[in-house]
Amino acid sequence: MNSTIKRLVGFAILVIALVVPSTALARDRDHDHMRDRWEKKHGLSTRVANGHRDRDHDGLSNLGEFRSHTDPNDPDTDDDCIADDDEDADDDGLDNGDEMRDHTRVRDADTDNDGVEDGDEDADHDGTVNGEDRDDNDDGEADDEDEAEHCEQGDDDAGEHEDGDDDGAEDHGGRGEG
Repeated sequence: MNSTIKRLVGFAILVIALVVPSTALARDRDHDHMRDRWEKKHGLSTRVANGHRDRDHDGLSNLGEFRSHTDPNDPDTDDDCIADDDEDADDDGLDNGDEMRDHTRVRDADTDNDGVEDGDEDADHDGTVNGEDRDDNDDGEADDEDEAEHCEQGDDDAGEHEDGDDDGAEDHGGRGEG
């Protein structure tokens, strides 16, 4: 009798496992590949698929923000003057935005596990490895140079830094006004 009960319990567990998908634990009601809990935390809809949108206009879609563990409401989540799409979460030489465009994993340096990091591969077979400097806005400068210039110019919208001093009154440590 014991073995019959054990078999029935085992069968019941198997049926439940097959009927209840694993995504029930990490619910995604709108099927945009972002967990509802994460979407709620960041003020995104759990009823409308919005993974392709870019709420903070940093070049990284909401889905890219989810995969990169960044904030879809803040273009520079860690405030290091590098936009979230230009960060390299897995340090493979390919920034988060390029990882999303190339369909590689943002937090996995070697997506296809072939021993070559994603930034050193030539996914589109154009003779240039994925990690080479890109010029997505066609201004003649590599994207990382565009970001560096933006940081040097400062954030004119803010008016003051966290220390409360006006931007014009900042002590730049002998580097000149900037």
